Amino acid sequence: MKFTVVPTRGLNVWTANVGDLRLGWDIRPDSAKYVLYFVCCFLLLGTMLLARFVASSKLGRILVAARDKEDRVRFSGYDVANFKIFVFCLASAMAAIGGAMFSLQIGFMSPSFVGIVPSIEMVIFCAVGGRHSIVGAVVGTLVVNWGKTLFSESFPELWLFAMGGLFIAVVLAFPRGLAGLVTDQLIPRLGSLGGWLPRQPSPAPAE
Repeated sequence: MKFTVVPTRGLNVWTANVGDLRLGWDIRPDSAKYVLYFVCCFLLLGTMLLARFVASSKLGRILVAARDKEDRVRFSGYDVANFKIFVFCLASAMAAIGGAMFSLQIGFMSPSFVGIVPSIEMVIFCAVGGRHSIVGAVVGTLVVNWGKTLFSESFPELWLFAMGGLFIAVVLAFPRGLAGLVTDQLIPRLGSLGGWLPRQPSPAPAE
């Protein structure tokens, strides 16, 4: 691994080149990139299952309650601070795994990758995919990055405005994101057409 210090406006900005890093095998050939790709997919699936397990457990219900009514959870006898510490540590561990795999995939790391722009992009990922859905956040990430690539190639000077417009349109039209669109609109309609969802009982006639 090589570190390069670049002086910029009186500051020393470091960059890391991991192209020659070897973890027992050379990660530079295309075959190694394919292996890293499937490792990333496996880790993504594992983190999604772990997050789903936490969300569906009693711990997850307490976390949701602390998010909505923190004082009520505290008055019920739970130490909210410990739950916050746990979930922040868990999220940090997942982020660290993602950052490590990201640097191995691209072979380069810079402070610009941890600036305000990537942080805003992650908020857009969740908003587009659906912040109440684990799968929705992943789908939102794929959709936004696909749109980012498409707009940046077709409209290099306007792609930031296009991405902002996409974010505003999705938030206004679908407040629950793409996941909410599927669960609230698509599945009920498909179920009513196929007859495998119970129909809502009709209201009793007024006397």
